[in-house]
Amino acid sequence: MESRPPRRWAPPAASWGPWLLGLLLFPWTLQLTGGQSVTHSGDPILVSLANKAVSFNCKITYSYTPEFKDFTVWYFHVDLKSQRSLNKQVNCPPTQGKENQTYTLQCQVTLKLPNASATGTYYCCVNWPNVHRISDGVFILVRDTGYRGPPQNPQKLLLLCFTGLLTALSILVTALLLWKKVLQHRDTEVYSCIQNEARSLPPTQSLLSQEKLNRFLDDSEFNLVYENL
Repeated sequence: MESRPPRRWAPPAASWGPWLLGLLLFPWTLQLTGGQSVTHSGDPILVSLANKAVSFNCKITYSYTPEFKDFTVWYFHVDLKSQRSLNKQVNCPPTQGKENQTYTLQCQVTLKLPNASATGTYYCCVNWPNVHRISDGVFILVRDTGYRGPPQNPQKLLLLCFTGLLTALSILVTALLLWKKVLQHRDTEVYSCIQNEARSLPPTQSLLSQEKLNRFLDDSEFNLVYENL
């Protein structure tokens, strides 16, 4: 029986066809697209209050050729439930340039988001006649209102009112004590002043006063005797 040499495995020609075709067309594809791209420039996360203006920038790089010198810019967002919104056009017209030159254009998107449900990732997309590019996106967190402190406990509020009342009463009592002390000090000063004036009287006046007092006593005794008769 004749022996046959073992066959070597070879991939079918059909499986190599698309791979070789793609390899041959890859440089031509790069040349056709001209390096068109759109990227997000700025912070990857933004925080905004509802109905307040918030902005993000998209950087568009393109080659000024007949195929890519005209384009339109749009934006859309994907919310926290993975629901995509409709595309909305951005007013960002292409610049005029020289043929076959590469240009970079900054497009600013300014939004007023209504409420927290608008939280999500926002994307810029650029449409050329035969090419479509989407940015990497920016996440915008929308808060309905600003910061609000926790509600106060009624007991804490009552304690604050009671503390305020005690403070007011303490101030009032202190003021009354100080006023009373001032009045006592003034009375002491007046009494001391009278004593000093009495001590400073000349001796003749003191004698006259003593004689008047004796006369008054004598008259009183005479009247008393007359009444007894």
